[in-house]
Amino acid sequence: MIKTSFVCSVLLVWIALVISVAANDGVVEKYRNYTPEQLRELPQETIHSEVPMMYTMAAGRGLSNGAGLVFGMELNTLMYPGLHDFEAAVKAFQKDLGDEPTGTLTVWQIHNLQQRAEMQKLGQLIFPDQWSSWKSDDLASVQGTVTLIDDQIAWPINHVKIQCYKQLAHCRWDQIHVQVPDKDSLWSRSYHVIEQPTEFFDITRWTENEIEAVPNVQTSTMCRTRSLILNFKTKEFYEIARNAGGDCKVLGVELEPLKKPRVAQVVDGEKTIREEFRKVRRAAFDVLASDIRGQLTELFAEEEATAQEKD
Repeated sequence: MIKTSFVCSVLLVWIALVISVAANDGVVEKYRNYTPEQLRELPQETIHSEVPMMYTMAAGRGLSNGAGLVFGMELNTLMYPGLHDFEAAVKAFQKDLGDEPTGTLTVWQIHNLQQRAEMQKLGQLIFPDQWSSWKSDDLASVQGTVTLIDDQIAWPINHVKIQCYKQLAHCRWDQIHVQVPDKDSLWSRSYHVIEQPTEFFDITRWTENEIEAVPNVQTSTMCRTRSLILNFKTKEFYEIARNAGGDCKVLGVELEPLKKPRVAQVVDGEKTIREEFRKVRRAAFDVLASDIRGQLTELFAEEEATAQEKD
């Protein structure tokens, strides 16, 4: 698992990468129609200083021994006849990309082919989705999925476990989440499971049904302050983030102040998590060969109609 100090740090790194990719759009477009052979003929200084790494890697794949076999297998994965009729498969793939069907793969197309083939390997992770809560005179526990009220959370596939100890006067917050591959990502199609370091909150109020807690000074940040409100009678569990007024610059990127307190709620996340994995599977389906997608869509529609008639 990948560990990170704070969620905001990870998010800011991601934002910085997005900005970097956006700034690099010019050279991405400039070299997208080069073949591996054409890219190889460029001056080495240009290749190392200007050509995007994804293209040099694609060119390396295209110039390697057995490239045709590898590409044929990837095309087969996407339901093109890659091993049976390689040229026809390449042209069909290029048409689905909206490119001219030349039969010769460019570095952009090689990159896309690998990414789309890798998407077909993504299954559904075995990920915790327990939803539970209980409280005694001295101990309390909440497990569930964190959602943001009136906003979208960066990582909707997540699981949090909150444990509170009256005698120790603190609650501990442990959370893991899954970063799913973005369909527009330039890099690998894989899941990343991220585990946050344990965070501690000092208990300020403990009653028969409620617990309230504020950030522990040693684990809080200068940028944001977060508090917990846990109601075991109504089964409502909130985390509220506010501006702390301190330095919000991480890795040179300034985090904008919250316009209003950000309220997160711990809920039963089974449906949310299932839906997010369904989106990944749908994205994988959407990059299959268009002919096969059409046939499968018709088949699914027929099966659904048959099932409705039986009902």
